[in-house]
Amino acid sequence: MNILLIEDEPLTAEKLKNYILKYNSQAKILGPLDKVEKVRRFFLEKIELDLIFSDIELLDGPVFHVLNEIDLPCPIIYTTAHDSYWMNAFQNMGIEYLLKPYSYKRFTGAMLSFEQLKSSFSNKTYAKEEPAGGAGFRYRFLLRKGGGVEVLWVEDIICLRAGEGIIVAHDKKGMTHSLVQQSVTDLESQLNPQKFIRINRSDIVNIQYVQRFEAYGKDTLAIHLSGLNEPLITSKTRSSAFRRWLDS
Repeated sequence: MNILLIEDEPLTAEKLKNYILKYNSQAKILGPLDKVEKVRRFFLEKIELDLIFSDIELLDGPVFHVLNEIDLPCPIIYTTAHDSYWMNAFQNMGIEYLLKPYSYKRFTGAMLSFEQLKSSFSNKTYAKEEPAGGAGFRYRFLLRKGGGVEVLWVEDIICLRAGEGIIVAHDKKGMTHSLVQQSVTDLESQLNPQKFIRINRSDIVNIQYVQRFEAYGKDTLAIHLSGLNEPLITSKTRSSAFRRWLDS
């Protein structure tokens, strides 16, 4: 397990390292990173991560300043002395919120949440795409609704949007569906890249419903989708890829 620590208090970072190694002696710990700028530089490289522990107030500002700019590769357990950031935390891949000072028992509770999340991803029971042509991409979701199961066809999905710990699928009928067991990264790998593209840290769009796009800011685009009232905004790092994808 590769774990990144984002923490500006040396004693707290050392305590957290001890907790992690007590819980899993084989864990590889990266960091700690104590500044927003160091976090930004860290994520310029492709490094495999399983989990991030992150403080919120760093030496040069809130960690959200940089987390909003990048595609987070894994869940985050936030560690902070402030109880006012929990909404921002869960909008930025947060799965747990540890208030300092926290005990080892509370730490293990957070790790249990992470283990349960991993287990839910590895034991999915929904249907996959039929193997015709060897594509292997998903073409439907099975959703529990009331006492039954509802089928949501992938071709009917306008876009998928992450926020507040869940992913919401918007369909062509104007309905929304919560996919609570999913992550954006998981979904991206399950969908046909000729039809779907991730345009920022939290949004995936279906090419079938793209009406038009326009410049929104420096190196970003506003994408207008049929059936959706508001445009979706690309991240700076994905604007060029979106143009190429749409023109391919």
